[in-house]
Amino acid sequence: MSLHDPKGSDPYRSGAAPVPAGPSNPYEQSWVAGADLGNALAAGWRPRPQPAPIALAPGEVVLAQGAVRLWQYTGQDVTYNQGFFVAFGSPLLLGASLLGSALYNGSQRRRAEAAAAVQWRPTATGQLFLTNHRIALGLSSGWIDIAYPYLRASSVDGTGLIVMVAGQPPVRLEVWPPHWFFVLMRFLAYGETIRVDVPPHLRLPAALEAGPGGAADGRPPGG
Repeated sequence: MSLHDPKGSDPYRSGAAPVPAGPSNPYEQSWVAGADLGNALAAGWRPRPQPAPIALAPGEVVLAQGAVRLWQYTGQDVTYNQGFFVAFGSPLLLGASLLGSALYNGSQRRRAEAAAAVQWRPTATGQLFLTNHRIALGLSSGWIDIAYPYLRASSVDGTGLIVMVAGQPPVRLEVWPPHWFFVLMRFLAYGETIRVDVPPHLRLPAALEAGPGGAADGRPPGG
């Protein structure tokens, strides 16, 4: 498994020599952080346990944590009001008023259909904890545990981790940097290491002895 090179990141398309400018946007920053972590894990680096204010099972440790926004890919019930108005007078005026009512109701119906359609919807905010056993979520709506054996699929986009559990709609965990958390989650859940070559123009020299992403303590960059 590998991370995808960000679109437009090939420095050779224009024929010019690459310029080592480093990541130029949040997506590239996240992508490089994930690549750094994957390569470090493949080379034998391991994150250190972190203190966290949550209950842990025997042998369980927290290895990453960060602020999170929970999204669900789902629809919702929406109601809308229908309008009806008639202007009496000439047949032309009556026809225009009936047409206006139809257009208004059609517009209201289309808006309601768009609002009810299946889409990503934010549902809660809180704190995410990655342990060696589970994804733990302390949210404004309550507590959620997703044990790794219950994961059926997972991926990452520019916003967060996308996880699927049997019988539930897809969930997006918006956390920063998403690629870093995705790589670590896959390693903790499956022992998988994701290695990828970082294009030279995205690479900035990291401090000596720094962990993945240049973080000396192994925490997610910017976390």
